[in-house]
Amino acid sequence: MKIYLTTGVGFGKTTISAFDVALKDAGVYNFNLLTLSSVIPIGSEILFENLPVKDEEWGYKLYVVKADMRSRASGRFIGAALGWYQWKDGRGIFVEHEEEGETEESVRISLEEEVKNSVRDLCEDRGIEFDENKMGSKINITQVKEQPACVLVVAAYKSESWS
Repeated sequence: MKIYLTTGVGFGKTTISAFDVALKDAGVYNFNLLTLSSVIPIGSEILFENLPVKDEEWGYKLYVVKADMRSRASGRFIGAALGWYQWKDGRGIFVEHEEEGETEESVRISLEEEVKNSVRDLCEDRGIEFDENKMGSKINITQVKEQPACVLVVAAYKSESWS
């Protein structure tokens, strides 16, 4: 299975419209998102690109693991992150974290630490030896300015029609 990892940033008059712009930026805004917990199926490959989308998929279900942070606190930094760990056969786990802070650096440091600790815990819970060098992560940070903002990181599994 191919899992498409993408990010988005959006600004709007409301946090909901900022979220929609971030979904558009990530290439997944015309889907109904169904959030998954965090398990990566056996044989999966994580690709760092937008999900290929066809016009007829408008309104389809899209299975995702996502982290998103929305805020209207002008001057603050917001961040979203996904971390993951895969075994040799492609199976694995994702973790999702969000953060808000006074500086970009403080948000990044906090997200890096939270992701690493969560991935370590989830590996430990499954009896898997954790090697930090084999862990993946993607962090997305922006500053809230005059209008509400949203950042997100999405792992898109697959789309599916309703019929």
